[in-house]
Formats: sequence, C-alpha cells, structure tokens
Amino acid sequence: MRLKVSIIAALMLGSLLPATLPAQSCPCTGQFEWLRQKTALNYAGYRDKVTPQKQADFERFTTELQTQAATTDTDTACISLMTGWLRWFHDGHLSIAAKDEFENMDPAAIRRRFADWESISLTEARARFYFDQPGREPMEGIYENEDRSYRIALMKYAQPGRNYIGAVIHADSVWWVPGQVKFDLTQTTPGHFTSHYYMLNHHERLSEAVFSDGKLHFAKLGTWYKQYPGTPVVPLPRAKQQTFALRQLDTATLLLTLPTMNESVRLELDSLVKANKALLERSARLIIDCRDNGGGSDVTYEPLQQYVYSGPVKGFKNQTLATDDNIGKYERLSKDANFPKNRQRQFGRVAESLRGHNGEFVGKCGEFTEGSGNVSPNPKRVVILINGGCASSCEQFIYYARQSERVTLIGENTAGILDYGDLNILNAPCGQFALSYPTTRSCAVEAGQGIDGTGIPPSVRIGPEEKDWVQFALRYLNGK
Repeated sequence: MRLKVSIIAALMLGSLLPATLPAQSCPCTGQFEWLRQKTALNYAGYRDKVTPQKQADFERFTTELQTQAATTDTDTACISLMTGWLRWFHDGHLSIAAKDEFENMDPAAIRRRFADWESISLTEARARFYFDQPGREPMEGIYENEDRSYRIALMKYAQPGRNYIGAVIHADSVWWVPGQVKFDLTQTTPGHFTSHYYMLNHHERLSEAVFSDGKLHFAKLGTWYKQYPGTPVVPLPRAKQQTFALRQLDTATLLLTLPTMNESVRLELDSLVKANKALLERSARLIIDCRDNGGGSDVTYEPLQQYVYSGPVKGFKNQTLATDDNIGKYERLSKDANFPKNRQRQFGRVAESLRGHNGEFVGKCGEFTEGSGNVSPNPKRVVILINGGCASSCEQFIYYARQSERVTLIGENTAGILDYGDLNILNAPCGQFALSYPTTRSCAVEAGQGIDGTGIPPSVRIGPEEKDWVQFALRYLNGK
C-alpha cells in the first residue's frame, strides 16, 4: 500500500502517516487470476522456469500473493503486486504495465488515478531548507533531468530496502505532481545502486544507477544533474536529437551510436548507412555503441551486417508456443507495415504453422547457418560496446557479431534476456493493464547454451573506474 508522509516526519523522525486511498475500478483478485492464467498458458518460458524442483515454492508464493490481492484496494497497489509475481520468473521480457490508452485520459482523471501514489509533503523551499542543514550527504540535493521536464529532491531515506528517494518538486502536474516519489535507490557499493524507477505512466522499471561528479545515471533511463547545493551541473549541449548517429573520431575510426533496435525507426538506420556507404568502406575501424540498447527487432540491424560480419554466422532455431493468443500476434504482424513485405509473409507462415497445435512448441530444434551476403573489406576492426542495458534484439546482434573475426566486444555482460522472445501484448479484462510476454523459446536452452540471467560476456571487460568508454575503445584500437 502506498503512503503519504510529511517531509519532516519521514526525513527527520522516520514516522509514516497513512493516507486515504481511492477505490480501484476492478477487484485485484480477478486481475491477478487473469495474469496467472494467461502467463501459464502463453509464456514460452513458463515450463522452463516452473520446474518440478521449484513447483512447491512457486505455488506457495502464488498463493501468498492471491491472499494479498484480496485485500488490495487500489490499481497502483495491484499492479505492484502483479509485477512482483512476474519478477519471480527473472525474465526482463515479462512485464505488466498501465495501458498506453491512459495517455488519452483527461488531466483530472490521470491525477485521480495516481492520487494514492507514495508521496511526501514537499516544496522547493522546504527542500532547500532541508539540504542547507548540517550533516547532509554530498549526493543529496535538487536534480533535473536532461530536458529539464522534471525537478526532484534526492534525499537520504532510512527505510528497510532503500537508502534514498527522489521526490518530485516540479513536473507536468498531470502524470506527476509535487511530492510523488519518482525513484528510490539502494546502495550496493560506494556510488553504485539498484533502483525502482517509475516511468511517465508510473510503470516500474528496475535499473542500475551510478553517481559521479554531480550526475546520477540510470542504465537505459537517462541522467539526472545536481542543481543545488553547490554549482549546478549542466548537461553537455547536444546536436538535434536523432535516433542513430555516425561520426568520425579520427582519420581511421568511426563511431556509430545504436540506442535501439525498434522496427519503427529501422529505416532511419538504413538511410544513415546508405548515405555513408563510401565513408564506411574507406574507414579501417568502427566503434558501435550498443550500450542501453533495449532491443526491438532483428530486422533493424540488417544494414550493418556487411560491415560487421566476416562471413556466415550460426545461430539456434526458435520454437513458438502455439496458443490462440500467440496465433493472433503473428496474424497481426503479417499485416504490420512497420515490417518489410518478406517479413510480413514470414509472420503469416508462422501463424499458419501454429494452428491445430495448441499447447505445443512448434518448430524443430537445431542450429542454422545464415549467409551474410556481401562482406565489405572495411572496416577491418570493429569494437562493439555492450553493457547490461543491451537486451533482446541487441543481444541477438551481439550473438552473431561476436562470431566475426574483426569484432571485439568491450564493456560488461549484456542483459541476458535473449532465450525467450518475440513478445505479445494482451490487455487485462478491465482495460487498465497490458501484459507483455515472450512467445518463442530458443533451442539454445535445450542445448545448454542459453544466456538467461547471465548475458553475453565481453572479450575485454571495462571496470567501474573507466568514465569514457568510447575513449577506452579508441585507445584499445590504437594499441595503447
């Protein structure tokens, strides 16, 4: 249950005062039961996760949450409970969130929806008074995000399971209003944290965070800059926002920034690569920055294959779980104009192959070899920067790219959510929530070569002391 607390009581005395919570529109028991049934029926990783050895513990955990659901009386508390249940599966592809349709609600309805959100009594003046008191830690203060759409107070917060909270001072006053807790932090090592971070629609994201030089960076989610006390930290000026960027670092080296594999922007990457064909083909070295690339679709990175691969690559086939819901996904994709026609036809064939096989995994397991087409002689050396934010289709790109003789992976392990993919989205019965889950299972799991929970390791690991990964990669290429 969310609580409202006063800044003086919460921060200085540590007491909590319960708030009056609005009723939810649909009972959480029904929502949770829908989630449980749909996940068990449709999720391609369910049988691998709920093993006979774990069955009893899983059922006890599920029963415990079912009991809690019966006394959960707000939508935000219910979605938190359901998120906790899904977290048991340790699959970054498995999530439940508020439906995007809520973005079309009128402002008053949105405020009512999140009126029960955890909050403290907070103004800018109160925050400054607090930060001016002796004994405040260097990390505490007022922060802004990069586009200055949010202003928050980051404060020490002595409560089990968290060390700091970031509470809103200024935002849009619709989705987020002053006092609401935007994120919390739990310290793992000095300057490093785990966090519960809440997006625009208040959907929870788990992220690693690092504090350094007045900047608090959340993996995959952006950076916050300290404004008070002390000299304000100002973000570096940026060029006009583009999804992908290619620039020359020196006469021999290019840097390609690849922040997503989302199929809706795939043509932007295709156009960028085609426009710089001559530059790519005469450059001896290429650094591709895949950090915090959360994935999307394999079709997006296809234009890069001729500059990254050194020949054919091998991969494991996938099997698709046949259910009515999953068939519906591939039928919709067969008409989705975001994909090229050959992919649409492929989706249609998948849908047809699943019919009549409900409850079964369809497709023969094994490996395949995929030709890379024309291979450009340049760049001769390619470094790809990876971290825990490289997930899903980003990991698929890395899985193939690391087989190339010219590629070196530098950084940290990837996210480790490649084994189960090809997501489907189902709307919950009352319409507030949407469940996202994988429909396919990689045959790498059966072969004992899955990366679930571990990720793909780099060839050269970067430690936490390294601040500029691009310069590290450049020094590596220069042999320094």
